[in-house]
Amino acid sequence: MRHFPIMLLGIVAIAAIITLLMSVSYVPVFTPLAVSIVPYGKVVSGGNTVIVQLDIGKYLGDQLNAVTETMLDGLRGGTIHGKGFSADYNQNINFWEPGTFNGCHVAFGRNEQNEVTDYLQCDDAIFKYTVDFSSGIESKIDGGRLPDIEDETIELLGNAFTIVDTSVNTGTKDISLRLFGGFGSIDLRDTNYGDDAYTDSGAKVNGASVHARVKIKATQSGDKLYIYSIQYLLDAYAAEGGLVQITPLHCVREFLQYPLGMISPSFDICYKGTSAAAVGGGGAGITGNEVRVKPSGNDEYVMVANNLLGNLYNIPLAQNPGMYGNKGRNFVFVEAPNPGAPNINVNDYVLLNSKKDIQGVSNVLMYKGVSAGVANFDDLTGARRSSTVDPATNEGQLMVGEGTYRFVVGAGGSIAMDQTNDGQINGAEAVFVLPGGSRIDFGPGFVVTITTPSRLFSEPMGDENTQFNIVFGGDINIVVPSPQVTVPGYDFKMVSESGDVSKGMTKYGILFSLQKDHSAELRMTVPGAQVRATKGGAQAEVYITLERQNLMKKTEVPAPAAKCGDGIVVPPEYCDPPGSLCADYFKRKGTCSADCSMCEFKAPTVCGNKLLEKGEECESSGDCPANFECKSCKCVALPAPVCGNKLLEKGEQCEADADCPIGYSCSKCNCVYSAPVQVPSPVVQTPNFLARLFTWLASLFGA
Repeated sequence: MRHFPIMLLGIVAIAAIITLLMSVSYVPVFTPLAVSIVPYGKVVSGGNTVIVQLDIGKYLGDQLNAVTETMLDGLRGGTIHGKGFSADYNQNINFWEPGTFNGCHVAFGRNEQNEVTDYLQCDDAIFKYTVDFSSGIESKIDGGRLPDIEDETIELLGNAFTIVDTSVNTGTKDISLRLFGGFGSIDLRDTNYGDDAYTDSGAKVNGASVHARVKIKATQSGDKLYIYSIQYLLDAYAAEGGLVQITPLHCVREFLQYPLGMISPSFDICYKGTSAAAVGGGGAGITGNEVRVKPSGNDEYVMVANNLLGNLYNIPLAQNPGMYGNKGRNFVFVEAPNPGAPNINVNDYVLLNSKKDIQGVSNVLMYKGVSAGVANFDDLTGARRSSTVDPATNEGQLMVGEGTYRFVVGAGGSIAMDQTNDGQINGAEAVFVLPGGSRIDFGPGFVVTITTPSRLFSEPMGDENTQFNIVFGGDINIVVPSPQVTVPGYDFKMVSESGDVSKGMTKYGILFSLQKDHSAELRMTVPGAQVRATKGGAQAEVYITLERQNLMKKTEVPAPAAKCGDGIVVPPEYCDPPGSLCADYFKRKGTCSADCSMCEFKAPTVCGNKLLEKGEECESSGDCPANFECKSCKCVALPAPVCGNKLLEKGEQCEADADCPIGYSCSKCNCVYSAPVQVPSPVVQTPNFLARLFTWLASLFGA
């Protein structure tokens, strides 16, 4: 049975559209009629809907383990700019996580509504949504808050969200983030940001629990906290109890006890039911993923590929005279045999893989060495990643994507590293996992194998392994062996198409295209999920959409009336409940008004503007009680006066007599009254006779 990319199903689009046009609905239900129809049968949906075909009994995660920006425009990555930092981010939605949840699958039988029909059943959880910050968003820790990321806006699931509040306890590693957007106020909490466990019931929307699990991965360095990822897993709680079962032409949100847990009003997972043919999602269907192996000059090869999160890597693959890497630097994908035998030198390239599974996340980094007790790595996507080295053990742990990788620093700064996220350094080999679950295995020798796990086939018959060889000589070259048995019972062959181009398709549907030259170039188009012809059996169609409003018929019954205070934002409400934190139209943090009609922004308090505002104790000392003065708009106690220091202080009358009024003197810094001194009048004596005689004689002779 041959597998075709889902784009080829557009051949039957016209017939499917005619069938859809015959459908009639008198209740507000999901309908593919909302997909725009234009002349000549072209279907356009704006790039925000993916359609997946499932057999009865098949899980959504078996066919499509993750959705990224390559499939949904609303999952585009971006850059968040904070106070003193900027960080790129990517987002994806997973529908299965081994050991955590199985997700949704198609079933047939009697459902919870006592109907015999096919339905989409979600056993334990609906989806996992992840936001990955490549270099981490950072903030100083100030009074249990992260002020440097507050008031910042980020686009999530096609909606703008503003971080309006934060809290962190570095002792217990408890962290909470409050965002405003989508359905309103969203609280995310992880009780231990340092572990790898989810916090149950870690999410609230408008103050009410939505039964979702939350994992926030972060590390502390000095007085700063770095957040590397936020993971949100919505548990399956049915509105009427029992199992969440979505009947044909309905969506998940209708059947949830906590529909606001979908986070965004635009996000939903809708079930069309079984059909004999699929309708293309307007170019937004599962279009696959291209891997390109191209020459760099005549002596090097580069492999260009996306990882599971949609990060594009240019991997230095091989170089003359016969080694992996480029420019004399090694590309290391096999671990050291033990921690004491380092095999990664400064400026070597390192392949890391969180798990050898269809959900493994692979990263390629350049090791830059150790400086000031910190090991530095440059992710080839452009982000710098660092880890502190323990001086006692020469060990460190590097957090990248979905993994935490132990390493040991040896002589000359070389390192031995756990490259497979199993905590061991024992010679294991890392692989590069592609979107869709296929993986690239380098070696042994210079044989490269593209492996598609058996579980991705509708009828498993063993893993599919397709190989190409790197050949060294005067020029470096690529050879694709033909024929080769890639899976039991199937011979893969390269067939000449025209000129120097030959093509071949594996049983799974990987298209190989080899253009021969001095150094050949190889392109491999890997399906994003297993896609095939129906082979006579009906298949169910599941729509994963970020444009729910376009896939729903208009309601023909009145919408529920807005009720301010019920925690549900219903137009014309802007927010709910009153008093809750929100962000206004200008993305400024505020509080919800009493009537839920607006987010009231209040300018922050400004000390020194001579206006006594909320949060201030004073603007001048006159606003303070006795023996207090105003400093930085806070009333602070005056220091006790010191008598005799020649400084006239509050509480003192004087330091010297000159400080006192007339008639007072300074005594022990107090002015005291001084009584006037009585001075007797001088006594004038009359001269006697002899004195007068001598005075007369003196005047007579001029004496």
